[in-house]
Amino acid sequence: MSRLPQGWAEAKLGDVCLVFESRDPGWNPASEFTYVDIGAIDNKTQTIASPKRMLGAEAPSRARRVIKANDVLFSTVRTYLKNIAMVPQDLDGAYTSTGIAVLRAGDGIEPRYLFNWVTSDEFITEISKSQDGTLYPAVTDKDVFEAGIRLAPVPEQRRIVAKVDGLTARTARARKELDRIPTLITRYKSAVLALAFSGKLTQDWRVALDRTEMAESGYPGSWVVKSLEDISEIQGGIQVGKKRPEATELVDVPYLRVANVQRGWLNLDEIKILQVTPAERDRLLLQDGDILMNEGGDRDKLGRGWVWRAKISECIHQNHVFRIRLHSNDFPPEYVSHYANENGQRYFIDQGTQTTNLASISKRKVAALPVPVPPVDEAKEIVRRIQTAFDWLDRMAADHAAAARLLPKLDAAILAKAFRGELVPQDPKDEPASALLARIKAEREAQGSKPKSGRGRKPNETKAKGMTEKALAPRERLLKDSEQWPAAGLPFEDIARRNVMPHDALRDALFELLSGPQPHLQQRFDTETEVMVIQRVAA
Repeated sequence: MSRLPQGWAEAKLGDVCLVFESRDPGWNPASEFTYVDIGAIDNKTQTIASPKRMLGAEAPSRARRVIKANDVLFSTVRTYLKNIAMVPQDLDGAYTSTGIAVLRAGDGIEPRYLFNWVTSDEFITEISKSQDGTLYPAVTDKDVFEAGIRLAPVPEQRRIVAKVDGLTARTARARKELDRIPTLITRYKSAVLALAFSGKLTQDWRVALDRTEMAESGYPGSWVVKSLEDISEIQGGIQVGKKRPEATELVDVPYLRVANVQRGWLNLDEIKILQVTPAERDRLLLQDGDILMNEGGDRDKLGRGWVWRAKISECIHQNHVFRIRLHSNDFPPEYVSHYANENGQRYFIDQGTQTTNLASISKRKVAALPVPVPPVDEAKEIVRRIQTAFDWLDRMAADHAAAARLLPKLDAAILAKAFRGELVPQDPKDEPASALLARIKAEREAQGSKPKSGRGRKPNETKAKGMTEKALAPRERLLKDSEQWPAAGLPFEDIARRNVMPHDALRDALFELLSGPQPHLQQRFDTETEVMVIQRVAA
């Protein structure tokens, strides 16, 4: 860490965090409990969004850690994803996974200060260097509690927390407002199209040309409602995987799939190649101005499409995509495609064949789609006005995306400034963090050496064994206990339950046995339970 502000000190998280309790909720199979796993944490808002209620009999093996209000939950798997959250009051007493480190603030640190520190880019960057594993890169509890923290004096911590909360509340409000924009843009586009195909979008244009009459159908008098087959030729595509005689002459051609045909645009990032006969190629070659329309798939894909503008030479289409070629070369195909995308989708869903998640539409029913057809000059004006409105809305969407990307950077900058000591003023009257740490250390050492009272009765064999184990140094006691561990190893919580001793003593003993040129213990990430376990090194 760089130079510290006046009154600050460097510490390890283990120096300022309290020990949490571990127990098995399955001891009472009929009792209900709340479980917070990694899936319950929303890493965008860094809140617990979806805790689970379950019976003790259903408790997963990872549900062992009891959490309290204001605990900070820090996922040790893929730390860069920032699956971090503070425990609200209503989840006091819930359980969390052994794959989540429970950071419980002691007297020397404010819970929100601790939360802000472990969510800062500085901490995440540093702790992520300790990740091990390829599929599920993870850190251990040891890595987390050994990680450093910049500790300000407690009064300054409170000032920092208040300032950070005030600033991030503003970005949260901005984020909430920004999140509304995509929906508003979608609604605005629908409103533009509704005006376009009712004739209202070009009403002023018709007035200027003295075309003000209205027909009984509700459309302008110069418009005619026709079926799609009246104004176009509809062609199905090639079946992928079609069987042919071995001697058949085949040629390679690019072809469009359902994934390429989006609503209002064509995705040409990935174009696949298909072998077809020369006759099939010639029959299916797309021409500039052809309308492409999806025949089926998920309900949202039904009928969606756009206009082919010959950006790839000699391209064809598969059988799940219809090609619609207008009879008139003057009439803008974008008009028809816009109409089918917006007004045709409901028709296709009503007329199509549907299962639970899939839908399809036949060529016959596509051909019967009724389309309000204006004069060519008005159709062109409608397309021009739609495009002008959409271009403006797309610029709005791009500005929204840019602003949305900046907000996390703004929050990160606030935290960076806070932990450089630049967000709030220092007060020389505040007790230095070093003095606070010294007092915490002295209190923990006193608690660790404090004798336990007893009644002086003669211990039975089990108690005598326990007394003998307590007489052993923590390192020797752990080493002796490891002889009884399963070959697969144990998570830290299980080891702590088997060896009751002060947290610092247990932690230091484990670190000693895990390190050195010839360690007695080793740790690995159990991919089945998604937790780090400690196992004895084979002799």
